Amino acid sequence: MKVSAGTRGTSVSSDRQVTISVTGIANNAYVRTAETVMKVPYTRMNDTLRLVHRLGGKVTGVTVTGTTTQASEPRKKKG
Repeated sequence: MKVSAGTRGTSVSSDRQVTISVTGIANNAYVRTAETVMKVPYTRMNDTLRLVHRLGGKVTGVTVTGTTTQASEPRKKKG
């Protein structure tokens, strides 16, 4: 199953990719029991997990790769 989608907005998180490993996807009249790997943008992760659940699949792993944003430390006042 190929899943592809555009990114929403221009946030920094759009650089992040999610790899979701799935087994048991039900599609039409057959059930695929082999492991399937879906790669989607971070902004589409929730929608993809819902799709897997709706198709009767089981998520076996989730990996997030790409740029992460970290909060900067507050600046200390001199003096």
